[in-house]
Formats: sequence, C-alpha cells, structure tokens
Amino acid sequence: MLNAQSNQLLLVHQSQRYAVFLLHFCLFFLAALYSIYISRQPDSVASVWYANAIAIMILQVLAYRDWIIVLILATAANLSANLILGDPVMMSLSFVPNNLLEIILSGYLLRRFIPLNQCIKDPILLLKAFGMTLLPTAISAALGAFVLVNYGLVTFNEGWMFLAIGSLIGSISIFPIAMLLFARNVDGLIKSNQAFGFLICILFSLAIALLSFAYLPFPHIYISASLMVVALVGGFTATAISVLAYSVIISTFTAIGFFHQSTQMIQDGNDIYMYIPLIITLLQPLLFATACERNTDKNKHNLPII
Repeated sequence: MLNAQSNQLLLVHQSQRYAVFLLHFCLFFLAALYSIYISRQPDSVASVWYANAIAIMILQVLAYRDWIIVLILATAANLSANLILGDPVMMSLSFVPNNLLEIILSGYLLRRFIPLNQCIKDPILLLKAFGMTLLPTAISAALGAFVLVNYGLVTFNEGWMFLAIGSLIGSISIFPIAMLLFARNVDGLIKSNQAFGFLICILFSLAIALLSFAYLPFPHIYISASLMVVALVGGFTATAISVLAYSVIISTFTAIGFFHQSTQMIQDGNDIYMYIPLIITLLQPLLFATACERNTDKNKHNLPII
C-alpha cells in the first residue's frame, strides 16, 4: 500500500500556511456561493458542488495539525455564502456536518493512500483517487439528504442523488487542476504551455460544448470526442483546464435556461440524470490524457510502452 511518505506535498515555510488559508477561504466561499446560486434559479437542473473538492485538495498541502483551521475556514465560508443568499441560519448550520465529514474523510484517504503528484501520468492511480472519495461522498450526501427531507424540500432519494452527483462532478473538475499544481509548480505549468496550439485546444473543446448543448441531440457524444482530441494534442494540462471550464459553463448555462432544447429531452422528474452522462464525459478524457502523458514520458526515457 502507498502511505503518506509517498505523497511529499507538505508546505515547508510557515509564512506559506497563511497564504494557503486565505486562498482556501476565498476559493471555498466563491465556489459555495456559485453552486448555491445556480441551484436556486427557476427550473434549474444544475447540480454541482466544487467547494468540498477545493478543501480536500488544500488539506493535501498542509500538515495534519493545520487541518482543523481548514475545517473552521470552510465552515465560515460556507455559512457566509448561505447567509448572503438569504438562507436561514439553522438550515445553513444543518449542512455543515456532512460537508466537513466528506472533506476530512476524503482528505485523509487521499493523503494516506494516493500520491497525488503522480496521478497525472497514471490512469489507474487517477481512477483510484476518484474512487477513494466515493464512500465519503455517499455518506455525506445521505446526511445532507436527511436535512433536505427534514425541511420538506425533496424526497430522500432525490436529495441524495442531487448532493452525491454534485460532489462527484466537483471532484472530477477540481482534482485534476490540483494534481497538476502538485506535480508541476505554477511557473513550470505556465512555461510548459505557452503555445498557440494549447489555447486553440481549449477554445475548440469549449466551442463544441456550447454548440452541442445548444443545438444537437445527445450532446455528450460530441463533447466527449472533442475532449479526447484535446487530450491527444494538448495533454493532461489542456484536458484538465477544459474539463473544469466545460463543467462550469454547462452548469451555469443550464441553470439559466440557455440549454433549454437539450434539457427538454430529459424525462420529467429525472432532471438530475442529465449529470450522469456528464460524469462519464469528463472522466474519459482525463484517463486518456494520463495514459498519453505516461507514454510520452516513457518515450523520452527510452522505456518500453506497456
């Protein structure tokens, strides 16, 4: 088994901790505010929750003694987002335990068993990283669903599906970006992708996503194909950025009704199931991109490709 020593991601300098804390609060607050806002739009079928995935990744670069600070800041950011959007205090507090449980359990499992800085070149390891979060996500979604049922908002099954899928999409969208930063620092990431073709790859995938959802039936087929091209040409970096951008754009435009033609094809009462194909659509190109990265790395070192 892999252990914590395999994942050398702890910050060394004391001053960096405070910068990470501030970044964590800001990102968690903005992500929570965005997710809550789009879920409140009339007839919205948007289901996405990026905030917990951000907190889980932040935990990976901090010592265990600092995790309590991350959880406190996550709670403060979550409550602030709820209160700004007019949610009652007690209802806002009711969702805190399940979010913190998902963050702490997923964060520990990833720290304990997965070397995240190696995931961008190992599709099996990347899949294991996502799989590690499934049980914490399922438990957290169940607790959150009980809260929704208690307030008479939805049935338990609807609430559980809504929360679980939202967290899964958040993880698939956020984790790859963090893994890139773990494997390559920010400067290295920018220098390695200052190419016109890199930008074209990302714009190509986003254009296909917008046109497919707006005008074509079964849009995920075309989007998946375009992201595979991005993975082949632009590598894991372009794919990770495209996946996050695609996730945000589709969730936003779906919430405001821009993709009304596509959402009409979903059966009444099963709106949430439009996000199940989305999960597969986002996951496939990421796995393909990691395989491409691994084979490229092996070619550079004149190693046999298995």
